[in-house]
Amino acid sequence: MKIRERFNKFSFFHKSLIITLLISIIPVTALSIMTYSIGVREIRQEVGRTQQLQYAQAAERLDAQLNRLKLTVNQWAYHPFLMELNKQYTVGRDVRFTLDLFNQLIVMKNADPLIEKVSLLLQQESLLLIEGENGIRTIDDDQLERRYQSLLEHQRSIFWGTNPELAANQEEEKRKIFPLALIQKIPVTMEPVFGALIVELNKNELRSMLKVLSPPEQGTAFILDEGAAYLVTNDEQTEAADNGLNDELRQTVLQTGQRSGTFSFSSGSDNYVVTYDHLDNTDWLYVSAAPLSHLLNPVKHLLKIPLFSILLGLLFALVLSWLGSKQLYRPLQQLTRVFGYEYSKDQQRRGEFHFIESRWHYLIGERSHLQAKLQQATPALREGFLLQLVQGHLDSLSEQRIREQLIQYDIHTQDQQFSMLLIQLYGFTHYYANLAKGDEQLISFAAANIIDEILKQQALKAFVINFQDLTIGVLLLSPADQSGENIKSGLFELAHAVISPLQLYLKLQVAVSLSPIATVLKQIPSALEDARHAISHRDIAADNAVIDAEDIVLRGDHSTPYPFIAEKGLIQLIQIGAEEQALEQADAFMAALQSHSTKEFAIQQGMLQLLGNVQFAMLQIGCNLQQMHRGVNLFDQLLHIREPAGMLSWFKSMIITPTIREMQSIKDLKSKQIIDKVLVMLQENYMHDISLEMCADRFGTYAQKLSASFRQIIGINFIDYLTRLRLDKSKELLISTQMKINDIAEQVGYQPTYYNRIFKKHEGMTPGQFREKHTDGA
Repeated sequence: MKIRERFNKFSFFHKSLIITLLISIIPVTALSIMTYSIGVREIRQEVGRTQQLQYAQAAERLDAQLNRLKLTVNQWAYHPFLMELNKQYTVGRDVRFTLDLFNQLIVMKNADPLIEKVSLLLQQESLLLIEGENGIRTIDDDQLERRYQSLLEHQRSIFWGTNPELAANQEEEKRKIFPLALIQKIPVTMEPVFGALIVELNKNELRSMLKVLSPPEQGTAFILDEGAAYLVTNDEQTEAADNGLNDELRQTVLQTGQRSGTFSFSSGSDNYVVTYDHLDNTDWLYVSAAPLSHLLNPVKHLLKIPLFSILLGLLFALVLSWLGSKQLYRPLQQLTRVFGYEYSKDQQRRGEFHFIESRWHYLIGERSHLQAKLQQATPALREGFLLQLVQGHLDSLSEQRIREQLIQYDIHTQDQQFSMLLIQLYGFTHYYANLAKGDEQLISFAAANIIDEILKQQALKAFVINFQDLTIGVLLLSPADQSGENIKSGLFELAHAVISPLQLYLKLQVAVSLSPIATVLKQIPSALEDARHAISHRDIAADNAVIDAEDIVLRGDHSTPYPFIAEKGLIQLIQIGAEEQALEQADAFMAALQSHSTKEFAIQQGMLQLLGNVQFAMLQIGCNLQQMHRGVNLFDQLLHIREPAGMLSWFKSMIITPTIREMQSIKDLKSKQIIDKVLVMLQENYMHDISLEMCADRFGTYAQKLSASFRQIIGINFIDYLTRLRLDKSKELLISTQMKINDIAEQVGYQPTYYNRIFKKHEGMTPGQFREKHTDGA
């Protein structure tokens, strides 16, 4: 019950994913486990067969090498040098023969790496043992003599045995592995036998050959002779001590009763694969035991294949389950994603279907609400798009693209011609002087509404565009087959119909410009520019005007006389800082402009020229209007003012007054800099004859101007400051030195008689009395 409750809390996607996982993983897991088990078993069997084959080949190589050694020793026995040894020479007495025999034994030793030492057992007057390196020695020990004698009495002419001398020196309980040697009786084919070659094998070399049958430091291998005694093992340490693993393997192999075979063997926690077989030529039994882990190391990557197949199957099942669940859940997920589904506990408890239903009802209500808002906002959006169109901001779009956009605003332009009315309002400064800056947008909004009502009354296919600067545009659409005269006639009628209501309700002057007719949408911005240019030629003396842009033809020289004298007087007044007179002169300049022309264009050009000349004159005296206004484009601001009164007001507030104040501050700064230099000069030259005129000439100014600036900045006039400076310096000399008063007077730039008189005038005592007073006080 609890599991079912928990399961119901999951989302639809998680439920479908869990079910799909169970369906796909169970058969895949069972199949993977079975595949892994069968795969590992087959791999182990194959590895065992391969290992047995490798060991068999290694044993054949060992057997062949021992057999080759046996043949080599047998061939030595047929050497004439040994065959007639007992007939012609006596070892020990014949020195040259004895040396040759030593050399021959040494050569035999070096003939094969398996040979450790070659000895010659010779039966003469006594039993001799001849070694190539150790010389000749007689066998005197009875027990040792019997052992050597037994070699000569052996039934076989060549056989494997032990070195009697080495075996005799080892205790029986410590020699589980006997010294190994190959004995060849001499002669081979005749009797009696008078000697034997004893070829002792190199156990280290034999051990290295045996290690091929066993991994180093992991398994074990050994060889047993015909009596099941140890001949050699792969580990030298096991030859000197008991080895439990070797003994267990030896006993187990002997119990099988078979000449060869392979079986698994466990010893402790280790598992081994045991391989044993007899060498054909020696009938020795070799036994090799390799750990199972070592056998599987070369094929570890093969053992991983079943495991990887299991993991891959599980991963494949997971991917299929996930893809299947996603496919089932995709339609539902798309709906929940579109509706903004939040995976909260409450939503998961109710489920996605309940959420979709609630969101569906909510969105239907939102759709109705947004449709109502869109209908309200459509006029503003349409006006904004038309504003971009007529201002040329849509040049990057194709003609067809613009037409498609206009269709969205219910404006169909196919087979239509386009023309514009540009309506400009004037007199704002005069009639609405109390309104704040920017309130012209309210007037523009009111004018646009009035024009829109007129267009609705006349049922024209036209659209109002508010430029927000007392300028309103009207875009009119006319059929493509309508003549230009009819369109112009309609434009004139509409222009006159617009002027009267605007003048009546807004109390402003109205000028209307008719643009040329455009046949494509991308020509509309050019037509608007022609209308703007035409309206700039209106007569400012007339209250209202209707101007056709195509009728504006400039002939001959239309330049307007420029009042240079009024301009010169205005610039001079600005330079000397006469603000009131400069403001009056600006009025006189505007009156002079209007007396020569009443065209808006001419008056605006005159004011622009005045602005440029004033700016140049001020720059010459160190006053930069651009820096003073922080980079504001003054010409652009003046271009946007169309009324003469507004132009004049702007020029006074933006140019004349700020410029005069800036120049005054510049003059004050320059005056202070000059006074500072004068003070330094007085400090350095007060003892010389110095005057106000001299300082004025020195710093490039007038004495009267310097005197006024000195008194304004320092607070006293030039002479009083110089007198006070000289008297202060003389008082320092009177107190601190013993100079004569006459010398002090000359030192500070005075005649002695004048010095006494001026000193007494300012200090109330003579210089002598001043010195006596301050000296006594000291």
